[in-house]
Amino acid sequence: MKIEESVKKRIIRNIFLSLFIYALPILLMFFTFYFTGQRPWLKKRNTAGQVIKP
Repeated sequence: MKIEESVKKRIIRNIFLSLFIYALPILLMFFTFYFTGQRPWLKKRNTAGQVIKP
């Protein structure tokens, strides 16, 4: 069974659109870290019972 060319193009377009929508929040997060200079993975973690004063 052969797939029609228009259906094949629509499937490929939808795959790329889905991948873009999936990757967009991750890309935005990295761009935000780059432009703001934030590095949340370098901050110390709180241990149970420890209070950090501002």
